[in-house]
Amino acid sequence: MHRYLSSFIISAIAYIAIIATMFYLFSKNDYSTKKVQKNNLKCVQFSIIAPAKVQEVKNIKEKKKKRKPKPKKKKKKKLPPKPKPKPKPKPIIKPEPIIQEPVAKQEPIVEEPIIEEVSEEEIVEEVQEQEVVQTENISNVQQQINQDVREAKQRKFVEQLVKRINSNKSYPNMARRRCIEGVVDVKFKILADGTVEDIEIISGKSIFKKATIQAIERSFPIEVDSSLFDFPELFKVKIAYILK
Repeated sequence: MHRYLSSFIISAIAYIAIIATMFYLFSKNDYSTKKVQKNNLKCVQFSIIAPAKVQEVKNIKEKKKKRKPKPKKKKKKKLPPKPKPKPKPKPIIKPEPIIQEPVAKQEPIVEEPIIEEVSEEEIVEEVQEQEVVQTENISNVQQQINQDVREAKQRKFVEQLVKRINSNKSYPNMARRRCIEGVVDVKFKILADGTVEDIEIISGKSIFKKATIQAIERSFPIEVDSSLFDFPELFKVKIAYILK
């Protein structure tokens, strides 16, 4: 019973406090009818001037309608152009005839040949000079022929000499077993009596050197022609070793 009574008292006190605060706030703002009435006494006046402008615009439109239309300009007719006066023809002046004077014909000038007198001595000298020139030409030709013949005989002599050496050479047994082939360059001197000296191997495999020197020594002496070479003469030949 005491509990319900205490809660009732507390709630009543709370309600009273809320009502008191509301009253205090309302009294502070002072929302009274007097102030509202005083504020409502202010009034605003408006004036409308629009109808006057509308009348002026109507008057301006009526004035524009009353203006008279501008008269149309008449087009001027174009007149045809006046004909130009024709120029007067200029008088034709005839040229005076040119009289050509006859030209005198020139006679052809015939030049007489100048004959020079040649003495018999001069003729003999010219003939002798021609004979000398001919003999010189013949001698030069003969010398060239002799030179060619001599060179051909020299080549033939060397070929026969190489054949003679090849016929006297023997293939080394060791080189034959190993199937070794090669070429040996050798030089030697031939004397006037047909003998040989100063045999020297220039290049080649060493296995063929001894056989080459023996083949050259076996091939001499030979018959020589002193007209072909100025003995003693140095020769260089190649000896080939090829297995068959």
